[in-house]
Formats: sequence, structure tokens, C-alpha cells
Amino acid sequence: MERVFFIGQIRDEDELNKLSLALTDLEEVSHIKVAKNSITFNCARPESVQLLLDNLNYDYVLKEEINSKKRKYVAPEKKVEQIYMFTHLETEEEAQEIKNVLSKYSVYENVEVDFTNKLLKLTTSHKNAIVRINRLVEKVNPQIKVEQWKKPFKSQDLFNEKYLHKYIRIALLVVGIALGVVGKTDHGFLRGLGWLVALIVIGETTIKRALKDIKRKRYLTENVILVIACFAGWLYQAYEEALFVGVLYYVGNQICIRVMNWTMDKIDDLVNTPVMVRRRDNNEDTMVDVEDIDIGDTIVVRVGETIPLGGTIVSGKGKLDVYALNGSEILQDVEIGQEVFSGSVVEKGEIMVKVEYSYESSAMSKVVEIATMAPLTKSRTHQLIEKASVLYTRILVVLALICCTIIPLMNLHDNIHYLYLGAIMLTVSGSFAYKQGASFSVLAGIGKAFSKKIIIEENSGLDDLNLCQTIIYDRFDGVEVTQEELDLFEKIQNVHKNLIVFNDGPVDLENSQYNIYNNLSVEDKLKVMDEAKVMGEVAYIGDCDKDIALLQKAFVGISRGGVHDKKVIKNSDILLVDSTLETIIDLLNISRKQKHIIVENMILGVVVSLLIVICGVVQFMPWWLATVAYELEIILILLNTHRLIEY
Repeated sequence: MERVFFIGQIRDEDELNKLSLALTDLEEVSHIKVAKNSITFNCARPESVQLLLDNLNYDYVLKEEINSKKRKYVAPEKKVEQIYMFTHLETEEEAQEIKNVLSKYSVYENVEVDFTNKLLKLTTSHKNAIVRINRLVEKVNPQIKVEQWKKPFKSQDLFNEKYLHKYIRIALLVVGIALGVVGKTDHGFLRGLGWLVALIVIGETTIKRALKDIKRKRYLTENVILVIACFAGWLYQAYEEALFVGVLYYVGNQICIRVMNWTMDKIDDLVNTPVMVRRRDNNEDTMVDVEDIDIGDTIVVRVGETIPLGGTIVSGKGKLDVYALNGSEILQDVEIGQEVFSGSVVEKGEIMVKVEYSYESSAMSKVVEIATMAPLTKSRTHQLIEKASVLYTRILVVLALICCTIIPLMNLHDNIHYLYLGAIMLTVSGSFAYKQGASFSVLAGIGKAFSKKIIIEENSGLDDLNLCQTIIYDRFDGVEVTQEELDLFEKIQNVHKNLIVFNDGPVDLENSQYNIYNNLSVEDKLKVMDEAKVMGEVAYIGDCDKDIALLQKAFVGISRGGVHDKKVIKNSDILLVDSTLETIIDLLNISRKQKHIIVENMILGVVVSLLIVICGVVQFMPWWLATVAYELEIILILLNTHRLIEY
């Protein structure tokens, strides 16, 4: 089936023409439309277009038109062969039983158990399959453990390409440093060459990244700037310090990568928390991952639990809260033979459901998909920070180059001081800290919101909510006001300046503290919203598909429930899956917390880098110490983001 795809922000007309001609040659592509700097087309196999972009060495992002919005195309995960090893596997019978258990699940293919060598081979697309495999193996024998198989080391491995490259690097580094040290009293060619070789070996990874950035016409990246700074240091014969800075940068970069990975793991834990399901098998209940449930399995859902997969009730009866599906607060009575849908919450009774729908078609899967798609777009704050950081970087780079070139020529007696100052400016001019801090703060906010059953449809949703001066809260039809709602009104007013309440129902709501409108038509509600917009942007909280027009017109559209309604999803910036009113306050608090952390990161980055430059001007801070301070600044900014994750 053909879908609509989009490639935008094409840099020049030559690349536009080249790419359009290349797409024309692909049989899978049709209905190509070329605009000023973009191309739209239909395609049934987007992986072929992505391969074309890779072969042409283009860094353009392939996006898919979904609900009139452009989403980055993500290729489906390929199934690959995995090899694991057993510990404490004692009998062939256990080996055969493990094979039978794993073969039941469609996610594991070509399952083979080699009892002699204690190995397990299978094909799967799961990245962290070993956790689930261990959970299944425990059913056979809790003593048996599954570990990642490692290829035994052989003597001939010493001569393979990987090790040979490492040995050559070490040898070149030793020779380079030796030439530099031996020729310390000699300021000749060999000494300079030795230190240059050592510098290239240490900064090999950084140089490769810098060349790649230049090839993509990105000239002011952190990698490019640092290479220039180290080369300037070498040119002015500050050999030892240039090499030391290269080492410090490499070590600091590795630490930053570990911190970033740790941060991303934390965010992933918030979004991708495993959903455990109670599966009934031979009158025994076993807790398994929802993705390990197959069609035809029987699951048990108790009071307070969410139905993870849709199917038919085969035992029991009860009342379901279907708020997440359609925004209704009316409980639904269910009994044997009735169909139930994923996302419903059992409020009364205990039911047994025969699964008829896969996880991919469930409401939970849809919720996770929406949540994970949001980070593909940049928030307004992120875009603003990127523009500011680019300007800041350009200013420091220009000043640094002046210090490294023009001023030394004018003042030959004090050129080393200006070289140091220029090198320090180049080192701290990278905008990595600010941009990464903003990116991780946005991702952390989305992850934290998801953990509170709040789905951020668009990245800018939390950002935009901070800009809203008025919140319009549209109450459920015909539901009497509760003390919980009155408390909610007060809390909203403490967070935002203005609150407007729409009350639809048989009983008018009267309260002098709030702006309350009873039983207005949709047209009248839109007029009230227009009047409120005079004071600033408006956020609207609605409850079902009749509020579509209001969701569309609001600066931030927040819908309560409706994860099965395509219209609601399409026209909402934020979805509230939980029926509790406290979720709204959680949303407002997360939004404010995210803003505060982004501002803190920006201030920290600017203040620290300016202090480093000032210390360089007064000759208080050497170049290597400036590098350490810069790397610490990045780590502190990343760690500050964790305050939102742990909030």
C-alpha cells in the first residue's frame, strides 16, 4: 500500500534536481511533486528511498505524511540471529522443554537449543530479548540462567584488523611523543612532526567527526572547533598542552556519552515501562510481558487493572471505566460473551478475557506510539536556544580567530597570551551543552508526563502550555460538580492567571470565584475563547469529539480520553489518559518544571563559559583547565535534567 512521504529543507536547486531525478528512477516511487525546496511523493517501500539517501550521502530526513503532519520515517527493526549460552543446564529434557516454551511465541523464530555446547540460537527483533528469555526459562527451571554468548578468544585474533589498527595507533603515539620529547631542545621539523602525529592519533575520532561535519556543510560544530583549537596550539608550538587538551576532550567526551546514555535509559524507563499481564494457563496464573501474549491466550484482569488486550469475556462480570477510550465517565456493565477493548479499567468485579487482538492493535500500543513520535519534532524553546547558541558560537569563534591570527601579528612579543585566549574561546564556543540540555529536558518532560498517563502529541505542547494566560476547562456533560473539581479550579488559578469553566448539564453551576458559563452552544464557546485570547494564549481542556472545533482553535488543545478516536488524536496537542482530575495539575507542574530546568541550563552554560573566557583574559586559567571546566559544565547540565526525571 502506497503512503505519502516528504523530503524538506533541500539546500540548493542542484541537489533538488538531482534528488528528484533519482526518485524518478525508482519503480516504487510515484506522484512526485517538486516544490521550491521540498519533494512530496507516494511510495510503498520507504526503505528503498532511505537507502537512496544514504548512497547519495545526503543527510536529509525522510518524513511520512500522517494525519496531515510530517513524521520522521523510522525503518522497522530487522530480525537478526541471536546467540546465548546457558548456565546450570543439566539435562536434554530441560533443553527440549526450553525450546518448546520459546517456540510458542511468535517473536522468537528458528529456535535451536544445542545441549552439548549449552547454546541457544534464535531470530528476533527484540533489543533486550535476554530479559524476557530468562523469564520464560525460569518456568522450566529457576536454576537455569541465560547469558549473552561471547566468541572465544583465539591467538589468530591478535592479527585481525581491529587489533592491528589498535597496535598501529599505539606505536604511532609512542613514536610521536618520543620524537617530541627527544627533540625538546631542538625546535626543528622532527619535533613538530612528532607532536603532530601524536595529536592526530589522540584526536582521530574527533577529526573524523569534524571532516564529516564539514562534508555536510556544518562548519561550527564542537568537533570542527576543537580540531581548529588544537591545530592552532600546535602551530604556536604549545605541543604538550595541545595534546593534553585532546586527551582531556576525549576522556570528557566519553564521560558525557555515558551520562547521556544513562539519561536516555532513565527516559526510556519512563516511557517503555514493561506492562505485565496475568495469563491463565492450566488453571494457573503467570505474570508475563504483554508483548509475549499471543492471540487465543486467556488473561485475568482484576479490580483497578487496565485491560491490556482486547477480546471476549469468557468468565466473570463487572463494571468498566472506558474514559481512556472515549472520554465518558459512565461505567459500562460487562458479562460473559461481551467484547471488551484494551485501555478499559475494571472498576468492579474480576473478568477473564480470551485475547482476540495483538498488542500492535491495542490502545496501549497506540498510546506508546503517540508518546514516542512526539520527540521527532523540536519545541519552540529548543529552536530558540539553537538560534541563540549559533549566534553565541559565531561571536566567540570570530573573537578567537582574531586572537589567534590578527593580534599576534600586531603584537609579536605577547602572541602566546593571545593564542591561549583564542584557544580557550574556541574550546568553550561549542553550543553542545545548551542544545543537549534543551533536548534532554524536552525528552524528560515527555517521559515524565507519560509516566503520569499524559501523552504529549507534539513536542511543543509543554512549551506552549507555559505561554497560555487562560485555561478553559470544559466539564463532563450532566455530571454534578464535586469538591475535587472545586479544588482543581483553585489549583489551576494558582498556576495560571485566568480560569474559564464551561458547564453543560441540567444543573447550573454558580460560583463567584470563577468565570462560569452554563449550557453554551459550541458557537458561543468559540466566542468566549476569542474574547479570552485578547489577554493572551488559551489552553482548552475538552472531553470528547464534540469539542473538536474548540481543540482546533485553542493554542494548546488538551483532550480527556479518546485514544481510540482518530479525530480527537489528530486535533489534540496533549491527551489525558487518566480520568483523575489531579492529572491536569500534574501536567501543569511538569510543564513549569521543564521550563525552569531549560532556563537554568541555559544560564549555567552561558555563565560558566563567560567566566572561563574572563579568566583567560586575565591569564588566570590555562587552556587545559578551561577544557576541564567546559566538560564539567556539560555534565552538570545533563545531570540537572535528572531533576525533572526524578520529579
